[in-house]
Amino acid sequence: MSQSCDFKLFNDSPGAHYVLKDVYSFFDKNLLSSVAVYIGCTDWKRDLQLLETYSMPTVVCDPYDEQTEWREALETKGSKFMDWLKYLKENECGNHFVNPKWIKASVEYPSNFSGMRNEGERQVPVVSWDALIERANGLRGGITVVNPHFALCRIEVFDEEITIVNSLLSSKYRPSLLYVRWSASPDVSQQHCEGAGHLQTAGYRLVSISTAGFFMYLYTGQDVYSCCSWTRPSMAHPFIDMMREAVVAHSTPATPAIPATPAIPATPATPATQITTS
Repeated sequence: MSQSCDFKLFNDSPGAHYVLKDVYSFFDKNLLSSVAVYIGCTDWKRDLQLLETYSMPTVVCDPYDEQTEWREALETKGSKFMDWLKYLKENECGNHFVNPKWIKASVEYPSNFSGMRNEGERQVPVVSWDALIERANGLRGGITVVNPHFALCRIEVFDEEITIVNSLLSSKYRPSLLYVRWSASPDVSQQHCEGAGHLQTAGYRLVSISTAGFFMYLYTGQDVYSCCSWTRPSMAHPFIDMMREAVVAHSTPATPAIPATPAIPATPATPATQITTS
């Protein structure tokens, strides 16, 4: 899988997602075993852009059941292709082609364990990342992969994205592409600054930001945490060292080059005098 990517806007519609230009070249052989997990579902029509582009088994967790109609349509119309196309057309989404049998929606909250989460007067089922990956892998119609590749994760849950990102980073999974919609700008909110900083320190690189506020990250494997020791008092953070070196290099005037001293021509050798005796 490539660690660089060329991307484009899906189309010219307002708030369109940035997507890969060439999905096949980017994922290469991993595409055959790739799965995706979407957290939150505030606009399923916009999600069709991602579902169509990446076209892989996908679990959509909608913790607060914001798109009940969409979830029920997948359950009732997804098994019959013509009914599914009719539903998309009726909702003015007829130009999108997505396989409904590769999409599973549920009302669950992702974490590193399975159980229940209290939300006021209601309880929301909690599901582990392991279970989500396994469930997505099971959507292949009886053809399961031993080691599925977590290719894509999209997170959009207002005021909950930091918690969800942290739970993902504390798991063993690092999806290749990560879309996060921060509830506030990381350059304005201290809380979101730390959340985005934690994400990029863990090996993700920001590659684009859509007008709808989705930050698109690429996993590079350049994890700062793994090259640091957090048990040595003498350990200096590498970012601080890099910034200090850059400031010193910028503020220190360059030493003017000293012109080279012209070479002194060599004195021609004096021919040896031959003395003869009689």
